Amino acid sequence: MKLTPHFTLAELAGTSVLKYQRKNLVEAEKQPGKLYMLAGFAERVREIVGYPLIVTSGFRCVSLNNYLGGALVSQHLLGEAIDIICNQLSVWEMYEKIKTSDLKYEQLILETNKVGREWLHVSLGSRRQRLMYKDGKYTYLD
Repeated sequence: MKLTPHFTLAELAGTSVLKYQRKNLVEAEKQPGKLYMLAGFAERVREIVGYPLIVTSGFRCVSLNNYLGGALVSQHLLGEAIDIICNQLSVWEMYEKIKTSDLKYEQLILETNKVGREWLHVSLGSRRQRLMYKDGKYTYLD
């Protein structure tokens, strides 16, 4: 189901974890309003970045979030966050573009996993909290 010109429900509820793919999509379909709102937010982020986004994580059902080791109060559970990468820009470049924009966001987090893979977490809200997550620790940025 296409939610906006550039984002589908399957894209915002997709996961590479095979055993949770169907369950996550079914749970996302129960919250169409939230996913439309998230898609609109993703469109605005895409506009600011200036290039297509690859959503590596969006909505997560509880079991998928637990499997991934997500926070118990993760905004992904509410359909209020996206983790993104972009083929044309580094996560740092995306971070800078979003940080200096007028986008209202709750969190902007540069994240790195144990094998060095990086992505940018952006969530709905207005606190404009900027962090880095690496080696299991959060650090506040400017």
